[in-house]
Amino acid sequence: MSKTIGKIREYETVLIINPDLPEEAVKETLERFLGVIEKTGGTFLREDKWGKRKMAFEMKKNPRGHYILLHFVAEHSTVVELQRAAHNMDSVIRFMVELRGPVVDIEAKKDEVDKFVRERSAEKARIEAEKAEAAARAAEAAEAAQAAQAEAAASAAAAPAPEVQA
Repeated sequence: MSKTIGKIREYETVLIINPDLPEEAVKETLERFLGVIEKTGGTFLREDKWGKRKMAFEMKKNPRGHYILLHFVAEHSTVVELQRAAHNMDSVIRFMVELRGPVVDIEAKKDEVDKFVRERSAEKARIEAEKAEAAARAAEAAEAAQAAQAEAAASAAAAPAPEVQA
């Protein structure tokens, strides 16, 4: 059964977390954000960990940051609480919340996001397979070139040396 709500909106939040923190602290920070979303009545849709990346400029004396994208639906009060929580966490270097639009049917939005995630995973798998295939072809071409070179060297060594006339 779908919930139909008028004040619920779709949001994406990008967190930049201190890259010097251990993985446990990153997970703890992420769990705190997810807890705020759940506690305030929001619905978490997905997370996308982008990993450690170089930032355009240093923030809080860090040239790099651990980037995480959170996708959720909630009321505006959830966003206010997330902002308050982010300002109080030392592990968060920077964050940004983007409003994606109103949501009428949460279940339909969940299905849409699940479909997007499946399509993206399939695309990533296809790209990885193409890379592996290209690497295999390159390895075969390198072996063939090496074999041809060895054959040419062997035939050059077996051929009689030309006589030099004095």
